[in-house]
Amino acid sequence: MNPILIIANPISGRGRGARVVPKLEKRLRELGHEVEVLFTSKRGDGTEFAKRARDFATVLAVGGDGTVNEILNGLPENPPPIAQFPIGTANVLAKSFGLPRAPLPAADLVHAGTTVPVDVGTANGRRFILMASTGFDAQVVYDFHRARTGAIRMVQYFAWSLRAIFTYQPPRFRVTADGVRLPDASFVLASNLPCYGGPLAFTRDARPDDGALDLLVFSAWGRRNVVRLFAEAFAGDPCSMSGATWVRAKSARIECDGAAPWQVDGDPGEKVPLEIGMAPAGIRLVAPALD
Repeated sequence: MNPILIIANPISGRGRGARVVPKLEKRLRELGHEVEVLFTSKRGDGTEFAKRARDFATVLAVGGDGTVNEILNGLPENPPPIAQFPIGTANVLAKSFGLPRAPLPAADLVHAGTTVPVDVGTANGRRFILMASTGFDAQVVYDFHRARTGAIRMVQYFAWSLRAIFTYQPPRFRVTADGVRLPDASFVLASNLPCYGGPLAFTRDARPDDGALDLLVFSAWGRRNVVRLFAEAFAGDPCSMSGATWVRAKSARIECDGAAPWQVDGDPGEKVPLEIGMAPAGIRLVAPALD
């Protein structure tokens, strides 16, 4: 039967990553699959392990969105489908696709082999499924990951956001999308999914299979407007706000005069300038069919 590669982050879910793997492995073997398990121990292991994916029928990520992103960036050309057992902090991918959160249903879904095509974005060459952004959120991600130790909890992001709001000074980003200059901005988000993380949704009409990214450009500055933007993402529609520009695009370039960081799928990237691209149907995800 088709061989399965499990790449697991053992500390995800406060150690649940290590505990759930034997249950997944046992069930997949009962269903007739050969299974190989690799545990990550440091940043970048998932990318290295995923380079072996061509020898397997499916790669199953056990962890959060960051684990999936690492694996995504190690997959070879013409990769096998990728699956996820979600036990991370935000689990945006799992929420968006209705992935099971119990071991037996998750293994059964992998065995069934139902897949959906998913667009893959690129941020300075780094692949992503969820989003890439620069602005307040990217600064919080950058600062938090520089100081973090061990597993991440959602409450820590809220704490760092509250701390940063009093000191953050957004640069002025220059944005071009598909060759068209857009208004200068304090915040730029290129999203592939409606959900951003937790209760936040910046691009509620985004789809992961339409061949384009939803680009939100917010052209207002100051602490009050940062709060207004994220409050709208919690309870409204940021794309319809005054000061917001929303377009669908296959490419974008973001520049600024400072050294602003960007983030991708909730992990820190590098510094602007940022080149964003799109590979339509770049991977197949093991998931129930999209509506």
